[in-house]
Order: sequence, then structure tokens, then C-alpha cells
Amino acid sequence: MLPRRRPDPRPDRTNDEWVAALGSDGPEAEAALADLRPVLLRALHVTLAPRVDRGADALAEDLVQRALLHVRDRVGQFRGDARFTTWAQKVAVRIALSELRRKRWENVSLDAVVADPPAAPEPGADEVMEQGEAAALVRRLIDEDLTERQQTALKAVLAGMPMDEVARRLDTNRNALYKLLHDARLRLKRAFEDRGLGPDDLLDL
Repeated sequence: MLPRRRPDPRPDRTNDEWVAALGSDGPEAEAALADLRPVLLRALHVTLAPRVDRGADALAEDLVQRALLHVRDRVGQFRGDARFTTWAQKVAVRIALSELRRKRWENVSLDAVVADPPAAPEPGADEVMEQGEAAALVRRLIDEDLTERQQTALKAVLAGMPMDEVARRLDTNRNALYKLLHDARLRLKRAFEDRGLGPDDLLDL
């Protein structure tokens, strides 16, 4: 039995043709993925090269397969607002940036983040006192009104650690982490209200 012939390359597909091909099984989907691969690889190179001292090419090669699978799994989410390849490139870039954030935090301990969160941007001289008092109040409420696990999660997220990395460090999943942070925000809201403060008071500061 002769092997099935791979369809000819079609990098010029219309949006509907990309969606139909990637939503199918067999040679059509394989051909579409093969045609999409260099498109995503170029986007990954452009994204990674200025941000990585060395190894950008190897990292792009590692990430392109993940990006292709991500695009195929979510092809039904494409709404047709732009060219399909443009949408797919944006998906690949988001994956690359997420991976760079993960790598930046992978050797930073959660204890270090919680113990020494990054400083807030410096306000103008006329706002220093009020903003300093507001920040001190928020820090105190976090320490006094949240559970230890809520404190750790919230401080890590506020410090900029990616959600997936925080979830991994806390040995939980993303959905459970969202619930933990949601409960923490509700506790803080009640703590503000108990002290006669509302969100507008803090936003004013």
C-alpha cells in the first residue's frame, strides 16, 4: 500500500482554510501545522532575540512545538478579527513571554519574595506621606487579616511572580490559586470596611 501523499504547502490559506485544516485530522492538519511552523518560528525569534543573552534560537525551537499545539487546541477560539497567522503569532509570543517570566523566577525562592517584596515606584514629594501611610496600612492589613497562605500567594503575585509559578510553589493548581486570591481580596475588603475605608479612599491616595 502506497503512503498517502502529503498535501502541497499552502502558506497562503484564507482564515477559513486555516481553521478548517487545523480542525481536521490526518494529512490536512499535519500540512497546516508544517506550513504554520516557520511563521511562528519567525515571531518567536523576533520576540526572544532582544530578551535572551544567548540561546534564543534553541529556545525558539523548543517553544514552537508548544505554540503549534496551543494554536491547534484553541483554533475554535479564533474569531476572525485579523489574519489567522497574525492571531497565531500572538499566541506564540504570549507563550514565549510567559516562559521568559517563568525562567526569571525559577531560581527565586518564595520566602525571599514574601520577605522582601519590590519597592513601589516613587511618588511626587507632595504625595509621599499620604501614599506611604496607605501602603503601610495595606501591608499591615495583609499581615493581620489574611491567613499565612493567603499572604504568601498575594505577596508573590504582587511582586510579579507568574501565577503558574506561584501555584507550583504552593503545590496547587491555577484555579485553586484564583480562589485563594479571591478570598484574600474579600478579607482585605472587609478589613478596609471595618476601619471605615472604602476602595475610593485608597484610590485617592
